[in-house]
Amino acid sequence: MTSTGLTPATVHDAGLLLLRLTAGGFLLPHGLGKLFGWLGGPGLAGFALELREHGLPAASPVPMLLASLQTLAGALLVVGLWTRGSALVAAGFLATTVVLNRANGWYWMRGGIEYPLLWTLVVLGIALLGPGQFSLDTLIRSRTGAPA
Repeated sequence: MTSTGLTPATVHDAGLLLLRLTAGGFLLPHGLGKLFGWLGGPGLAGFALELREHGLPAASPVPMLLASLQTLAGALLVVGLWTRGSALVAAGFLATTVVLNRANGWYWMRGGIEYPLLWTLVVLGIALLGPGQFSLDTLIRSRTGAPA
């Protein structure tokens, strides 16, 4: 027990919850901005233009599929469902951003890789550590008797 009366496992799981909520909570608005133009995002047309500018496939339905996948990965991380796979999908998106911005150098304020690299490593950490006790993954496992 810690001085707060919490077990180390509970503190660990609370830390994983905080990481999942933060990472998913940061990914989700980016996906929604691409899908619907919410929160100042580019919408599907703007996202397609961004893809084209980077020399990536941008014909329909690619922008919608990518934006939907990013949105879904963020939402699943928040609730802790299919956590490891969702974190790997998110890491793929973020690592792509790192690769696409490498010519801009390190500093994110200049369009560099610093910020997307940080988030890539955070979601990879979540993929390695798993969802923790405060997740739908754990709730489902406890009700179905599936192994951890």
